[in-house]
Amino acid sequence: MQLRPELEYLQPFPPDELPELAGDWEQRELSIEDHKFRVIRPANPDALLETPETLAAHDADGYMPYWGYLWPTAFDMGLEVLNSSLPKGLPTLEIGAGIGFAGLAGLSQGLDVVFSDYDRTSVRLALTNAVLNGFPDAQGVFLDWRHPPATQFPLILGCDIIYERANHSPILGLLDVMLAPDGEGWFADPGRHQADEFVDLAKSRNFEVTRRQVPRQPYVTRPDGVTDIWILKKSS
Repeated sequence: MQLRPELEYLQPFPPDELPELAGDWEQRELSIEDHKFRVIRPANPDALLETPETLAAHDADGYMPYWGYLWPTAFDMGLEVLNSSLPKGLPTLEIGAGIGFAGLAGLSQGLDVVFSDYDRTSVRLALTNAVLNGFPDAQGVFLDWRHPPATQFPLILGCDIIYERANHSPILGLLDVMLAPDGEGWFADPGRHQADEFVDLAKSRNFEVTRRQVPRQPYVTRPDGVTDIWILKKSS
């Protein structure tokens, strides 16, 4: 995707020169059915929650570094993307990318993925994981949902990001600005009750909303069931 001056682009970490991190790093191989991905991620993401820097940021802005967790619905979104007929080269924005796992599935499917997150370390890590998996040209940007830039994408992905009511309006405001007129926003959620409130608010703001339910992919300690993929479109 062509660089846009209104976006703050970030660079990957050299895989052998990762910054110091509370709880340290680990490298794992993760699978979505027969698709395998190598990822670097925080070894103990809980350790990120109690650092002085995190506590100060939370007091100032409500920030918490949840990017360090691998949210399970990323597996389900990844499989949905891998099984889709989305066109190669489709510009795709992953919001709240975390370690970038769903975006990696998009890259392997030929999508032109831009990773984004409010935490620059998250974006740089997602780009590092893209490099590890053979996608050195992937892009990543800093993104504050409350102040979305006027750059549009035909596909926007988000995994496990609609569980907080406070984020519903900013996410929908981002879609108002950044979702292309004929585009779609895909949001994976494990069935939390807050999702219903998100959907109601989206409909009240003139989005068309449909739900696709997909079987949950296996993950440690995760019960069987279904994941909801909520698909939002702008009303014509």
